[in-house]
Amino acid sequence: MTRNLVRGVGRMAGWAARTGYELSRYLPGVDDGAPAGDLATSRRELQAAGPRPEPSADGDPLRLRVAALLAESAELGRDDARQRLYEQVLSDLVPDEVRILATLADGAPHPAVDVAERTALGGVGRTVLRNASTVGATAGVVLAEGVPVYVTRLVGAGLADLTKADSALDTQYEVLVADDAVVEAARLARRPTYVRRTLRISQFGANFWQAVAP
Repeated sequence: MTRNLVRGVGRMAGWAARTGYELSRYLPGVDDGAPAGDLATSRRELQAAGPRPEPSADGDPLRLRVAALLAESAELGRDDARQRLYEQVLSDLVPDEVRILATLADGAPHPAVDVAERTALGGVGRTVLRNASTVGATAGVVLAEGVPVYVTRLVGAGLADLTKADSALDTQYEVLVADDAVVEAARLARRPTYVRRTLRISQFGANFWQAVAP
């Protein structure tokens, strides 16, 4: 019995040695020929070394661009910062949008309408056409079907505002509802309804136009 016990212990020791060797092969920084007894030492060394450093991002063009802008912002004066803002806003405008902005610059309100679907409970559901307006015809834009997009972009840029309906524009709202694009949108909607709004130049738009008007 003692002899069998010794043989069993020997086999266990051999298995432990082989297993330790195989595990050590998959640990970074441990040589294939390292003895199994060095396994615990290698683990302790890796833990003491801490996490590996991430690759440097100093050469990332996006990070470099942001760093340059931050550095530039520290040197800009108020007038220079305003100039840079206006330059960027202007670079994003297309010619028809500039014509609309020039038309809005006198401060006069213009009608705008959304064509939407009326829900079963009488509320407003899906919008079929957004920001149709007579301002395009007044401004003489080239791409008449682009007016809803132009108005949306001008509002998004902060150059124009959409406010609640103005009863003084009732006649113009009726003209707008008879526009071909609005009629077509209403034909595509189930239970069409019209959401009236008023389009005006914003305070930022007025300041911008005063600075850039030819």
